[in-house]
Amino acid sequence: MRCPYCHSDNTLVFLERKMPAVLSAYSGDFPVKVSELQVSACKDCLVGFASKKLSSEELTEIYDNYLYISPLNNIGASKYDGMINTIASHFGKDEKIFEIGCSEGYLLKKLNDIGFSNVTGIEPGPQADIAKGLGLNVIKGYFNASHVQDKVDGYYLMHVFEHFEDPFSIFKLMTETLNDAGRIVIEVPDFGGFHVQHLFYYNIYFMQGLARDNKLKIIYHCVENDSLRVVFVKAENTRYNDIEVAFDKAGYIENLSIFKQRCDASRNRVNAFLRKAGSVVWWGAGSASVILLNGVEKEVLDSTNIMVVDGDQNKAGRTVPGVNLKVSYFEKIRNKHVSNLVIASSFYKEIFETMKANGITYDHVEVFSDA
Repeated sequence: MRCPYCHSDNTLVFLERKMPAVLSAYSGDFPVKVSELQVSACKDCLVGFASKKLSSEELTEIYDNYLYISPLNNIGASKYDGMINTIASHFGKDEKIFEIGCSEGYLLKKLNDIGFSNVTGIEPGPQADIAKGLGLNVIKGYFNASHVQDKVDGYYLMHVFEHFEDPFSIFKLMTETLNDAGRIVIEVPDFGGFHVQHLFYYNIYFMQGLARDNKLKIIYHCVENDSLRVVFVKAENTRYNDIEVAFDKAGYIENLSIFKQRCDASRNRVNAFLRKAGSVVWWGAGSASVILLNGVEKEVLDSTNIMVVDGDQNKAGRTVPGVNLKVSYFEKIRNKHVSNLVIASSFYKEIFETMKANGITYDHVEVFSDA
């Protein structure tokens, strides 16, 4: 399998697994395809990529109807603090900025609230209508050259760049439409989040190469909560110094097997907990839950009483694909004691706070922040 970025044949497969194509609780009105995920890495440029992936038609169907978590309802809102701080420290409040993949407009709203006056969101899914309903400046559609008539001051993308079928053409378009002082801010999983809707996997080594190839430089980067955030500017921009990050390329390639070990360990841990528990409350109906529940051994699944709850009321009554478990709103366990609890969500800290505020106690808990 050739690398989709540098076209090298020096690649290796390091992870294979099966999972539903739909990675959140859904209506249950149609059967969900079980897809094969195969993740490879290029030993030259170090990009990770889905070497088996859904078709373009399947991906379009998913994103045209995509339902993500709702930070507007305070679900996982803290996840966005780092991006807000990065934007606030690298952009002026009257600069012309685009958010690509703005979902229902949480970041747009927060930036408006702190005085940013010229930010436009672009979103293809149904969340665009929610954002417009809030009075936010949003274009419904997939980002393309027609959306940028003049040079702009910047772009930001939060957990979107890994979903693109051709992210490098989009990156090139952003670069070409930046003014001389423009900035691009991208946040992605730090070589993680291995599931069928993520088509690429990034690290700072690859991002440095991507910058050089597009005559940009990196002026800021950080890793927070397993996510990599990077700020790019044009290479000739003398206002900022280039940041070059030391990276053990050989060691990184040798350790790729760790990712498979982590996935296997999570699957083994959840099976062991359920086998011993017999009855559990399972908190979470997003991608981590879907992947983990679909990795539970059939005999364990059949013999365990699993009640799935979620903090998003919009998911109540929906179905976890693959295992066909119905989701309840968490109020079903308000002021109750739970013997065995599984929390499968990257927002586990907020879930614990919600439980405390609503009188929910437990004896035993297993936390899975990813799958």
